[in-house]
Amino acid sequence: MAFMNSKYIPVIPAKAGIQKHVIVALALLVVCMLPLTGTGAPRPGTPVVLIDPAHGGEDTGVVSDKLREKDLTLKLALLIRQEAQKKPGLQVQLTRLADRRMTTAERAKMAETMKADCTVSLHVNAGFGKTSTGYEIYFPGFHQEASGGKDASPIIKDMTRNKSLNDSVRLAQQIRSGLETVLPRKGRGLRDAPIPLLEGSTIPGLVVEIGFATNPDDRKKLIEPETQKAIANAIVNSLRNYFSSAP
Repeated sequence: MAFMNSKYIPVIPAKAGIQKHVIVALALLVVCMLPLTGTGAPRPGTPVVLIDPAHGGEDTGVVSDKLREKDLTLKLALLIRQEAQKKPGLQVQLTRLADRRMTTAERAKMAETMKADCTVSLHVNAGFGKTSTGYEIYFPGFHQEASGGKDASPIIKDMTRNKSLNDSVRLAQQIRSGLETVLPRKGRGLRDAPIPLLEGSTIPGLVVEIGFATNPDDRKKLIEPETQKAIANAIVNSLRNYFSSAP
C-alpha cells in the first residue's frame, strides 16, 4: 500500500496509550498465573495425568554417545502433552518443563497437590552389556505389612492402596499394548518393584524404561524424531484406553 512508504507516523492519544499499557500488563499477569508445569488448571471431570520426565539439571541420568536421558525424557514428555492436546478428554501435566533438577519428594508432592489420576515416570535404561534391548514397565510392589487390631482405618487404607496397585497393573498392560505397536517384540515384561516416587501413594503409577541407551540399535531408534512422536502417540492412546475401560 502506498502509505506504507510515507513518513506518516500515527499519534496515539495519551489516554489510549495508558489503556493499552494497562491491557498488556493485565495479559502478562494472567499468563504468569498459569501453572508452569501443564496446560492450565485441570478441567473438572477430565482425567489428569502427571508425566514425570526423569532426571534434569546436573542430574543427567544415562549418557551414551549423543543420547542423554534427561533430554530424551523431557522431549518425550513434551510430545505426550502436545499429543494429548489434540482432542479433549485427557489433561497432561508435567513435573518439569525445562532442564532443571527436581527431588523425588518434589515430584511426588506435585502428584498429590494436583490430585493426579495417575503418574507415569519416563526413564531410559542402561547396562547389562550392549546386547540388552527393549522397554520395561515397572509397577509398585504388592508387598505390604498386614494390618491388625480393631481399628478399621488401616484396613480401609489397605483397600485403597490395593485398588491403586491393581489400577497400576491395568495401566501397565495398556501401555505395554501401545508400545508394542511402535517397538514390536521389544517388550521385556511387566515388573513388580519398589518405586520411590510412588511410595505411600494411593495414585496409580508406573515407571517406563523406554529402551537401552547402551544398545546401539535402541539408541539410534530413540533419537529419531519419528520414533519419539510414535512413542508419545502410543502412550497417549494407552492412557485414553485406560480411562475409558475403567471398571
